[in-house]
Amino acid sequence: MTIETEWRDYDVVVVGSGGAGSHAAQAAARAGASVLIVSKDPIGCSDTKISEGLATVRESGSDDDSEELLSENLRMAGGDLPVTALTDAFAQDSKDAYDRYRLQGLRPAIDTKNNTPKSLPLPMGGHTRRRSVGHRNSGIAFSHANWNGVIQDSRIDYLEDCWFLDVVTVEGSDGEEGGQKRVVGGLIYDAARGKLVAVRAPSVVIAAGGLSTLYFPKTDTMRGNTGDSYAVAARAGADLVDMEQVQFLPFCVASPPSFEGLLIGEPVTASFLGVLRDKNGKVILDGVYLRTRAECSAAIMRTVEDGRGSPNGGAYLDMTANRLHPLSGPYFMRFLASALPSAYKVARQALGRAAADCDEAWEVRPSAHYMMGGIRTDANGASVAGEGDGSIAVGITGLFASGQAMGGLFGANRLGSTFLTEGAVFGARSGQAAAKLAREAATQIKDGAEDGVFADYIAATRQRFGQSGKLAASALKLDLQRESWDNIGPVRTLERISRIDALLDGLEESLDDVAIPDYAEWNQAFIEFEELRNLVTTARAVAAAARERDGSIGGHVRLDCGEISAFSHPYSTVVSKPANDAWQVRRAMRPRTPVKQIAAYKVKENWRKAQVKFLRALPAGMQDRRLEKKYKAIMGDAGAAPEVTPGGVDAAIGEGTKA
Repeated sequence: MTIETEWRDYDVVVVGSGGAGSHAAQAAARAGASVLIVSKDPIGCSDTKISEGLATVRESGSDDDSEELLSENLRMAGGDLPVTALTDAFAQDSKDAYDRYRLQGLRPAIDTKNNTPKSLPLPMGGHTRRRSVGHRNSGIAFSHANWNGVIQDSRIDYLEDCWFLDVVTVEGSDGEEGGQKRVVGGLIYDAARGKLVAVRAPSVVIAAGGLSTLYFPKTDTMRGNTGDSYAVAARAGADLVDMEQVQFLPFCVASPPSFEGLLIGEPVTASFLGVLRDKNGKVILDGVYLRTRAECSAAIMRTVEDGRGSPNGGAYLDMTANRLHPLSGPYFMRFLASALPSAYKVARQALGRAAADCDEAWEVRPSAHYMMGGIRTDANGASVAGEGDGSIAVGITGLFASGQAMGGLFGANRLGSTFLTEGAVFGARSGQAAAKLAREAATQIKDGAEDGVFADYIAATRQRFGQSGKLAASALKLDLQRESWDNIGPVRTLERISRIDALLDGLEESLDDVAIPDYAEWNQAFIEFEELRNLVTTARAVAAAARERDGSIGGHVRLDCGEISAFSHPYSTVVSKPANDAWQVRRAMRPRTPVKQIAAYKVKENWRKAQVKFLRALPAGMQDRRLEKKYKAIMGDAGAAPEVTPGGVDAAIGEGTKA
């Protein structure tokens, strides 16, 4: 059988239909481009849809917030790895990006005093200001807004149940800057129709999500996150940046297995008195609500490595001290139940009523969540290369990225609630830039002179259908997922990185021995093969970057190395794979924040942590009164009503279902 090939022409192809992809498509269409969205899942079914629905909106909760503060917050929390041009763009565009969601139907609660979207009472972990806005129906509200924006624009076509296989490129001519590669389109497997779709287009925006399925079942994300973004870009020859920086959410379900990996809390939900404890009850981290996700995850996994972990390989999040006070306790329970409502419901269902009422500690374990590294781009999502700060050289002309596909924004740690905002900010920027390039490059594609370059991609794909072999890609994927958690998961050593490299060597050799039947429609074996191929490529990039980063920082914890000081000269890891060549790894030096500024930031951070220690040391009555005053200041008198009694949390949040 020879699978049929269908040919199409567009100005811009967008890979992925989540928050970043939908905003990229809308922006490109508004700029006059013809757009095709390619999505594995139904339009809008992405990590956006299953998120907690929290968005970073500058100045939504603090009068003294500013673009400069938000940008600095992102860089400092990210260990000075983030690119300043990207953090500045995020800070500058966050309010406008959020307004675009609202124009598409998003309905936040409004703070009537300031006529602004109502932010959470406390800054999310790592933020220095209140700027995280929650929403009823969580991520579904954002997903519906994105869906509305896509289907209502006649300039946007979309293909669902389709796998984007490769970006098709040609070498630049002598007249082009640097003679670098340029995009001429992409190849797609349309599973529902059993066809290959060859799309001629001068611009491709990769917004295909992250890599967390590499660690399944220890993840809370969509199962389609198989590293497609990074593998497709790497095969095209693009630079990937900070690939060792995988974000592991610290507070996820360790057991029972049916809930394993799901989110049940953020650092902020621990509130003023929450602590982490080991299996012996010893405090391993206090002031949890002020900590970043990376700090909490690292503390848990180091405890596990020391043999002091909980029965299911985690630790205990103890919030009982918040619950016990008669005056402030009801405020805390109201806050806990309403700050991340869907996560709280999971906790109630998975851990039971006593845990939901904070009468006992929660067993938690990190879970793979978000990819902070990715395709190396400028502030408009365009592929860049070379050394330095990521803005000195064009990478692949016509290749763009946004969302989890894009690296350089978060560095070593992503602050809570930034995901949904990031997708809108850089989705729009990449879509606009892709449309602009497509207008300028229109004459290069329309005559079809480069159709021949698609031939090799099409032939290689066709050969896979009917491939004989003794192996199943699905079984090999399970081996890779288990070994990835153990060796390039939350903790790493040089020995473990070498072990995963050896496994990847074998898997790469095994790809040609994977059995794929000879039929075109919904060939699940072919789909599993392609996703395994992408996971192997992505894991190789993570391992290469993890080997180069010989110290612990943010989401990258090396047990065999020391911590990288905040005062050391920061650098990003850059990995790439030239055609038919070995992986190349190098360092891109980042400009260091002035020492005085770092010191001031650290002083403020330590002062906040010292205040928590002082608060915990106060006599119970005095502590209770102080906490009540704090809660009233941030939540108002309504924050404690209706009063929450043991077993009464359901009534407090308007839910009739019991755990």
